[in-house]
Amino acid sequence: MWKNEQLYMADKLIFFVDDEPMFINLLEYTFKCRNGYTIRTFNSGEECIAHMDVKPDLVVVDFFLQGDSQMTGLDVVKKIKEINPATLVVFLSGNDDDTVINEAKAVGVEKYILKNGYFIDNLVECVSEILPVNSTGPENI
Repeated sequence: MWKNEQLYMADKLIFFVDDEPMFINLLEYTFKCRNGYTIRTFNSGEECIAHMDVKPDLVVVDFFLQGDSQMTGLDVVKKIKEINPATLVVFLSGNDDDTVINEAKAVGVEKYILKNGYFIDNLVECVSEILPVNSTGPENI
């Protein structure tokens, strides 16, 4: 990525919903510091839903939310899609069960990414496909 492209990605807002602080920190560093996106992080589905009026460009949700959340990842996606059906959603999960993947697709998830040793690279690639750099980027100035 060209350094100037970061300026044009900063207008892309991504919400991350995960109850594991280690993953939230890793996602924040990767997408905010290294890739220039504007991000908001949430430890529960309820927190994310309460901020959907901001209209993020993308929401990345952990499938298995525990801790303070009373909502599952599927519950979060269903509520997001009720609020704004056009919201793009990506699921992260350590579960590669076909039933879970099919449930995610059925509620409108754009992409299902397995939390494995390569999940950050896979997520960065996925996000760059879903949220391309604006057409007003450096090549058009």
